[in-house]
Amino acid sequence: MRRPTRLGLAVAVLLVAVFGAYSAFWFVVADRLEGGVAQWAASLRAQNLDLSWRAIRVGGFPLSFRVVLSQVRLSDLAATALSRELQVPLLSGNASPWNLRSWQLTAPDGLSATANLAAGAVATLSAHKASGSVAIADEGGGTLWLGLSEPVAEAGGHLAARDAELWLTLPPHQPQSHTERAVGMAVELQELSLPTVPAPFRNPVDEIAFGVTAMGPVPGSPARQAAAAWRDSGGTLELDHFALRWGTLGITGTGTLALDSDLQPIGGFSAAVEGYNELLKALVGAGRMRAGDARLAQLALAMLAKAGPDGRPEIATSFTIQDGEMFLGPAKLGKAPRIVWE
Repeated sequence: MRRPTRLGLAVAVLLVAVFGAYSAFWFVVADRLEGGVAQWAASLRAQNLDLSWRAIRVGGFPLSFRVVLSQVRLSDLAATALSRELQVPLLSGNASPWNLRSWQLTAPDGLSATANLAAGAVATLSAHKASGSVAIADEGGGTLWLGLSEPVAEAGGHLAARDAELWLTLPPHQPQSHTERAVGMAVELQELSLPTVPAPFRNPVDEIAFGVTAMGPVPGSPARQAAAAWRDSGGTLELDHFALRWGTLGITGTGTLALDSDLQPIGGFSAAVEGYNELLKALVGAGRMRAGDARLAQLALAMLAKAGPDGRPEIATSFTIQDGEMFLGPAKLGKAPRIVWE
């Protein structure tokens, strides 16, 4: 046998051996993935959550792992009236064989969620389609991204958007003090339609986006008790960024929010506001501010205004919430929204 022929045969045998070993690896991992999903679902019962599905299938050979679940249902097992449930007709997750800590998620048929609120009220959320990703860090914790197409929410009013995106960042361990992160969250909504819109604004809101980080340990107790314990431990909510575009109104800002002795919000923020006249008119139209107070506020803010990037008046000032009142720089904007703790 000539040497080139022997070499080609050796290479072929090696390739067959490698492919055979890889195939064995793939099917072993695929089998463990199916069992791992079932074990993870069982572990959620310790958190009073029930995760179920009609069928599960693992595919994607040879270049990926694909887990497909049909008729997924996540429900709350807690013995309270405030139950919650999420339903996804079809959910698939894809990961590369060399990185099983990063998964791409798709729900081509959308999703729906319901939550029973206090006094018999029901909140719902639905989306035409959904996609996302999950990345688990080596040291623990991770990041979740979720994108919703045409989301609609009903909770005492109708909310709808063209697109919505949500990011969640979880630390590798629970915080032990108020200087450590509990969770980070960011939201971006495009073309958000509100139930009611005060003049001179009109639906939809062009864009609203914000990112917040909760600092300090949050106990797993009922909301009011958890909020009080979080406040007493020095917990704060850091507003990493805020941006609003609504017609001629534009607002950007950062700051810190906490809870006072009555568990109501207090905080201070640095903000840049363009189109503040429209904001004052809207507060008057919504009954949040008296017309006389709005005129005084307009005069005070006019002294702070400078030409912005597009030549329109813009103010760079503070926004504060204290003693149940809101202030934009020296101008009093009226009562701050109250949190109703059940």
